[in-house]
Amino acid sequence: MQRFYVAIESVWIGARRDSADDPEGYRWSHGVELRRTAADVLPNEMDANLQRHYPMWLNRTRIPVPEGGADCVALERVNHDKPVFLDLPCLLERPFVCEKEAHSQVRVQELKSVRCRAGLYRLFDGRMDWHQAAAYCVIKKMTLANVPSMKCLKKLGLTMLKARPSIESAWVGAKGVLGQWTWIDTGLSIFTSSVYSDVSAGEWPPMRDSSTIKQSGCLQIDRHETKSPVFMEARCERKMQFICYQGSPGLRTTVLPPSDDNYYYILVRQSFYWQHAFENCKKMNGTLASVENNDVLIQLLLAMGENKDEPVEHIWISGRLNMTKDASESVSYAWWNPISGKRIVDPKSGDVMAYMPPWLDEEFTVDSPCLNLDRQDHLNGVIYGLPCDTPQYSICMIEKSTKAGPTDALSEDST
Repeated sequence: MQRFYVAIESVWIGARRDSADDPEGYRWSHGVELRRTAADVLPNEMDANLQRHYPMWLNRTRIPVPEGGADCVALERVNHDKPVFLDLPCLLERPFVCEKEAHSQVRVQELKSVRCRAGLYRLFDGRMDWHQAAAYCVIKKMTLANVPSMKCLKKLGLTMLKARPSIESAWVGAKGVLGQWTWIDTGLSIFTSSVYSDVSAGEWPPMRDSSTIKQSGCLQIDRHETKSPVFMEARCERKMQFICYQGSPGLRTTVLPPSDDNYYYILVRQSFYWQHAFENCKKMNGTLASVENNDVLIQLLLAMGENKDEPVEHIWISGRLNMTKDASESVSYAWWNPISGKRIVDPKSGDVMAYMPPWLDEEFTVDSPCLNLDRQDHLNGVIYGLPCDTPQYSICMIEKSTKAGPTDALSEDST
């Protein structure tokens, strides 16, 4: 850790516990105990008995944790090069250390790829267990595939059939523990319809046998005994081919879109002029975001700032400036929402009872007739007009009742 060119305080390692009440305490991934008693805990980083025995733990000094401690284990160095264990909340982001057994390398070959959602599914021939496949995808800057729609599943099944050698089953990125089957990239249940869903809730997911789903295991796509591909549980130790997913860097959205009771908020990371952004949201079965109340404003600011990529400072929203003249040739300006056909309340509209978004100023000009939202800091926003040919990102609002996948129209190709 001390030899890296970037400062690393601590790294995740493969030990954790289920909770503060876990009777087995901290354990390594293969089940061996990692002891933590009062005698193993240093009172501070300057303790003279730092290396008196193994294992040594350090009480947390900078990260607040529950009274009973945290559930995941990191390795930290103190006094320049002395290693100690540290319990930290599992949701913290840290670098991590992997280990692998020394053995001959499995030869991996990409067989085919297919476009679906807003990226590329890549099918690999190289028989690995589920955990090895997941690690391989991560090393290649991808993820073991999340398959959220029937359209993508059928495309992958056809690609498996046409591959040479033809593939009957392949690992995808979901795992079951004590009856809870979740996608590893989002943490969502495989039984929950996603924003990309294109079938009714009762039809998803298409399991080989929905009546007797195993409690634990790993998920594969199987096209062995059925005409259409289905999902099937399997032992994670089985060796088989696998599918990775590579999101498109130009058109990706957040992995787990922010949402409220009514809408998903999809951040489109491609620069569009206002009209193109407006039309692109329609292709995604949604609408360009409208700031209709403060709750929606907060959701938009969260989508702009609280994501895994770089925060976004400016987006297009739904609003156009109209100019009118009265009988005396006096010119007046008003902002309208082309989606609802309603006027957007501004400081000059005189409607004190309706919600008014946070305007930058009260003066509007015809050379800036398209509406923009700026994120000033965490949850403070301001709106104002810009020239419509300014290229920037946008947010689409997609109703939760919409069945068609919102990004399909944006980037999918037919196979």
